[in-house]
Amino acid sequence: MTFYCGIDLHSKKSHVCVIDKKGKKVKEENLNNDLSLILQFLKPFGKNVHIAIESTINWYWIVDGLQEAGYDVKLAHTLGLHMITGAKVKTDRRDAFKLAKLLRMGEIPEAYIYPKEKRPLRDLLRRRAGLVQERAACYSSLRVQFIRYNLNTMSLTDLKQFLPADIYIMPIPQELKDYCVMILQRIELMSNQIDDLDTYLKNVTLKDPKFKILLTLPGVLYVLGLTIYYEIGDISRFDSVRQFASYCRLVPGISQSSDKVKRGKGSNQGNHYLKFAFIQAANIAVRYYPRLKKFRDKHANKRKGNAATMVANCILAHKIANATFHMLKEGVPFDEARLFG
Repeated sequence: MTFYCGIDLHSKKSHVCVIDKKGKKVKEENLNNDLSLILQFLKPFGKNVHIAIESTINWYWIVDGLQEAGYDVKLAHTLGLHMITGAKVKTDRRDAFKLAKLLRMGEIPEAYIYPKEKRPLRDLLRRRAGLVQERAACYSSLRVQFIRYNLNTMSLTDLKQFLPADIYIMPIPQELKDYCVMILQRIELMSNQIDDLDTYLKNVTLKDPKFKILLTLPGVLYVLGLTIYYEIGDISRFDSVRQFASYCRLVPGISQSSDKVKRGKGSNQGNHYLKFAFIQAANIAVRYYPRLKKFRDKHANKRKGNAATMVANCILAHKIANATFHMLKEGVPFDEARLFG
């Protein structure tokens, strides 16, 4: 007999519920997050049990453990699951039971189970991206402090050259000087950590020809290529270029009702690391590819305001992402003529 199991996973405990093929609850229990306890709970059902687990932050250990024990495991997409199961009354028992029922009906919004052996390096690249963004936030904070005292003529390039001695001669209060020096110290620490990570990552050798193809993309250097490679995983999981671009958060969502249309809905759905990587590639590419710069500037000139260049960069990033999809699917290097063909 076939059984279906829903596991509502939390940080310390998990509620496990098993139903039969008719949807009747057979067994349920609240267990500590101990793989041996969960395997013992499932043992009476043999390997005839299919399992669904929500993709919470701590899913690695339980999905890996159950798969290695021979179970069929599906990872449920958190947002998709919420859209299906949103309810006024929500408990661990109900959630585990709903997971099992959805699995039985074949309605689990499935998330991609990223290969175990590739996760550590992908996660390290994510930590690096986080450090880069934190450092950028520190530069922005430093700039804000100066603007408050009408010292707003400094570019980002100027800020990057700042030393503590430069801060102490500025016409700002002593308390603010001390705080700005602290910001510089944080920036220096993060810069050193990023450099250390880059040194390690540049020694990572990948023989996969798909990675070498990615390095032919405009604006994509070695570490950025690693980020794109590891975030994509298996390109075959994307059926179309539109689906891939949407996953990269480079396609604005649309909400339409009657004659009202709203754009931008669902912008937080997808992989923000890929969005960051492709936008970074676009920013670098315009420095070395005149045709790409012309394309970016054309779209920027169509718009008004401070966000014009940012929006145009996103459009170029979208175009580079589309090229990436076709390159990986077809196994061919970047072709600028085809990009604009």
